[in-house]
Amino acid sequence: MKILYLAFACNPYAGSEAQCGWAWPMAMREFAEVYVLTRSENKDAVSKFLKENNITDIKVFYHDIPSFLNIYYKTGKLYHLYYLMWQKTAYKTIKKLSKEYNFDYIHHVTLGDFRSVGKAWKLKTKFIFGPVGGAQVTPKVFENYVKNDIKTERKRVLINKIATAFPSYKKALAKSYLVLSANKETQDYLKKKVADKSKCILLTENGVQSFQLNGIPERDSNDTVTLLWSGRMVNKKGLALLLDILQGIDTTCPYRLMLVGDGPEMPALKEQAKRLGISDRVIFRGKVPYNEMQNIYNESDIFVFPSLRETTGTVLFEAMAKGLPVITFNQNGADMLVDESCGRKVDINQSIDDLKKEFAGYIKTLIENKDLRISLGRNAYERMESRYMWRNKCESFYKQYLDKDRSVSK
Repeated sequence: MKILYLAFACNPYAGSEAQCGWAWPMAMREFAEVYVLTRSENKDAVSKFLKENNITDIKVFYHDIPSFLNIYYKTGKLYHLYYLMWQKTAYKTIKKLSKEYNFDYIHHVTLGDFRSVGKAWKLKTKFIFGPVGGAQVTPKVFENYVKNDIKTERKRVLINKIATAFPSYKKALAKSYLVLSANKETQDYLKKKVADKSKCILLTENGVQSFQLNGIPERDSNDTVTLLWSGRMVNKKGLALLLDILQGIDTTCPYRLMLVGDGPEMPALKEQAKRLGISDRVIFRGKVPYNEMQNIYNESDIFVFPSLRETTGTVLFEAMAKGLPVITFNQNGADMLVDESCGRKVDINQSIDDLKKEFAGYIKTLIENKDLRISLGRNAYERMESRYMWRNKCESFYKQYLDKDRSVSK
């Protein structure tokens, strides 16, 4: 079986989407003959990784748009337009490669944007789209926390509707062999666009590497419990809401919230913490290197994920792989990733005051109950190991959805 992966973002040494673009072919090479089409920007990293690990069974091709059209590299702006142009111009390369190598499947893995299908579906080769996300919207219960971005939120919803309203978009989904969605909200949205609902499969866009699952670290016996958040400090991450929740926690047990990352919301968040009188409990760590981040995971006790809107979140996988219990909302990819065995999910279908109380109550319970924290964290680790390790995830995907004729497999 031959699979060509379309991976606009693809870098063995990066995280997020670039890691997804590389992890799919790396894991699937055990079950199929794999090929990758990406950009020359990724060539040095990919070549280095293949050489260092003596990997010879992945063939990588590179495609770029004409340099005179590449406004993004010249200005640092219009990234999405750059991506759309790459998809459009890559079609000729994909068509040529398909004729030469006779692929069984063409699998679009990055970018994971549900609005941009590209043109590879036009070929006779079975086309797999996703996992993609983006159809999720910010729930009304959070409206007071996005009021500064309300125009942006509305614009985003409008763009989503326009981009997916074209007949060519519906035709692309209809011609796809599988349409993979990273969260239920996106799956429900895409199901409305196709007649054959069975091809719309729910599958997380990310996973964990085997090296990330090297055992649960021994947590420090220090009496102070550390709540951890990591990411970019932008409005949709829900940090203003989290600080308000923190103010409502009634416990005598010492704890602190560590915020790792930076972004445009940091000054306002620092001011908010000061105004709420919780500055002594909130640590703004700033952006840290990958290796240091691993130590921070090890030194933390609970991972809080208050995103108002998120496809899933790479940090969730990383935190759970480090044996951290998670407190989040029952929406988007987190709803699929976290269950009662490894964390707590706050119901978004209630008033904002009740939501805050529920979130604060879960934090209080885990702060005060070390045995419960450890038990949930252990289950989080085991959940990652059994269901979300890239090798296991790809094996399951291969057995469930790809060609039933095992005689053509590697």
